[in-house]
Amino acid sequence: MNSKTPWENAAESDGTTDSERYLTRLARKAFLSLWSYSNPYTDKGRSEGKGDGKELCDLMVVFGNNVLLFSDKHCSFSLSQDIKIAWPRWYKQAVEKSAEQLSGAERFLKKYPTRIFLDKSCKYRVPVTILNPNVARYFLIAVTRNSHDAAKRFWGGGSSGSLMLDTSIEGDAHYEIPFRIGFPLQNQRFVHVFDEMILDVLLEKLDTVPDIVAYLACKEAYLGRKNVPVRAAGEEQLLANYMLTMKDGKHILPDIADRTTGVTFLEGGWESYSASPQRSAKKAADAPSYMWDRFIDYQSSFIRAGTATSLPGWNSTISDHEQVVRALADETRQSRRMLAESFRHALSQSVPGRMFARIFFGDRSDRAYVFLTAPKLDEGTYEQYRDMRHDVLLAYCLKAKLNFRRSSRLLGLLQNHCQSRFRRRIFCMFHLAMKNLMLRKRLCGRT
Repeated sequence: MNSKTPWENAAESDGTTDSERYLTRLARKAFLSLWSYSNPYTDKGRSEGKGDGKELCDLMVVFGNNVLLFSDKHCSFSLSQDIKIAWPRWYKQAVEKSAEQLSGAERFLKKYPTRIFLDKSCKYRVPVTILNPNVARYFLIAVTRNSHDAAKRFWGGGSSGSLMLDTSIEGDAHYEIPFRIGFPLQNQRFVHVFDEMILDVLLEKLDTVPDIVAYLACKEAYLGRKNVPVRAAGEEQLLANYMLTMKDGKHILPDIADRTTGVTFLEGGWESYSASPQRSAKKAADAPSYMWDRFIDYQSSFIRAGTATSLPGWNSTISDHEQVVRALADETRQSRRMLAESFRHALSQSVPGRMFARIFFGDRSDRAYVFLTAPKLDEGTYEQYRDMRHDVLLAYCLKAKLNFRRSSRLLGLLQNHCQSRFRRRIFCMFHLAMKNLMLRKRLCGRT
């Protein structure tokens, strides 16, 4: 008998086709399973509670005010046919239909954000809140397959085989220009088109929600400029320039000078970046940061199972717990390096009879972390020990807020180390929304 919650079952659902399963695995690695939903459904078409719902898209990622919609089309590309016949057929099935599905999914979500379900019988709603369209940002992503070999043959000259980006093309004009993608939708609503090679590359290099969203938003703004056509020999060439260009500590695409009539990103940029010392150094520096990802996924498992607990006297909802873990996941890969290092240092100080606390400020000016290790002494009950560690964590968070007023959000991570146990276990997280003056009044008797 299956005793798992609907959310747990949904988290284990991998899609219905091999390509959808591959997409889901990649997305969950980058976005983590708490915010990724394979094959969500709407109740459109159901009558009086009967019938199956309609599939919204192949994958949906809901992370705060960011909603990423994926459509995956596994369409064969005929290598034996004339390119003037094979390309339009493939484009219509793989790109145009995906763009139309994504556009329809976006319209439905904006109009009916509460009518999205985990199952086709529409019994269980998506457990996270999809914000209203005045707040939410939507990104439409079409994943294509099987154009790679045909594109390499068409372009020749050692081409990577990825689809070329060309913002001068719109709508039906794509049928006449093989292997170039501009704006598949007539209204110029941006649709990101990634083939199988690009999807791997993208989610390997930008494997956190803040990182991928920053790239997609930057790309949309850059390629959406009117009167300045942009062409790139492939998505990877655009990505290479993004990874190598920094401004104010953030990745950006190169500036476009005034009176520029067009911008072109040629072949070779990605190959150069892939072989560069910068990429090797980044990969090595990132490796320890995945401890943070594992911690997030571990805590998420309790939320999906409905077993996440609250502090004594607090009645936290699933939404409250999700916001806490989302705050941890709302950190870039670079920030996670520093957080993981600080976390490890706190763990190394966890020894019997010694309490240790450390306050850490990452890349976010409005956020601080309190890492606390609180050993349990032999005397006293476990309940008394639990109350003590919660009180200490609250006290440290409040102290941090009073000393560092720029931080409107404090996150406390608590670890116990019982003398009777030889393993360590992180078991409590608590998020203090310190903008709330009533909470401050409750904790210290003053505003």
